[in-house]
Amino acid sequence: MNDFVTYEQPLNERMRTFLRLEVLMERLRSAMEGEETWRAHCALNSLLEIVSLVNRVDVKNDLMLELDRQAANIGRLSADNGVDQQRLQEIVERLRHLSRKLHEMSGQLAQHLVRNELLASIKQRMSIPGGTCDFDLPAYHYWLSRKPELRRAVLKTWTEPFDQVMEATGLVLGLVRDSAVPTSQHATQGFFQQTLNLETPTQILRVRVDAASPVYPEISAGKHRFSIRFLRQPDIATRATQTDEDISFELATCAL
Repeated sequence: MNDFVTYEQPLNERMRTFLRLEVLMERLRSAMEGEETWRAHCALNSLLEIVSLVNRVDVKNDLMLELDRQAANIGRLSADNGVDQQRLQEIVERLRHLSRKLHEMSGQLAQHLVRNELLASIKQRMSIPGGTCDFDLPAYHYWLSRKPELRRAVLKTWTEPFDQVMEATGLVLGLVRDSAVPTSQHATQGFFQQTLNLETPTQILRVRVDAASPVYPEISAGKHRFSIRFLRQPDIATRATQTDEDISFELATCAL
């Protein structure tokens, strides 16, 4: 079985925010699993990026709107006799349950960290190259020197309020990704273009390329159509150029 690399392109701001949030949460979870001090540093860095993101965008409201929208759209499929009614009802109920949970959360998502002096000082110094050295932030150096289980317990306390957001984001993106079956496509001389379905707006484009292929896709999308240029970059230090070879790939236009 061939190995593939999947490239995703969000086509609206809501999906763009959710994808960014997903990446940051995956980094946070991965970093929290280790015991090394550098993993704790990476976990804090990801946490601060999550806080910055949710402070700039009303993620909670966007998630509730998307959960309710998906529940309504999926619920309409109950009229189709070929649909697994039990599975459909389980998905709709889970969407509604998570929407209710988010609605019950009071205040802003990161308000429990607003007055955290340690995180505030770390955030301020992270914009400076090497700004979190022990002589700059002795309190941070002290915290990093604690036992891994103690650091992990503190991180869990800071991240637990985001658990519902993590679950909702994963469900929303998972359903969008599963809404389309990948189809085999062909890019002539490294270029592919297709018109978008305006009746059912596409939310995410997914391009799968053979992992052994020496090219990667650059996806551009407008309101009516999207294009994919396959670029070759033999030397990572030089500018990539569009290949003149025909490229086979898989495409999924995800819309729910």
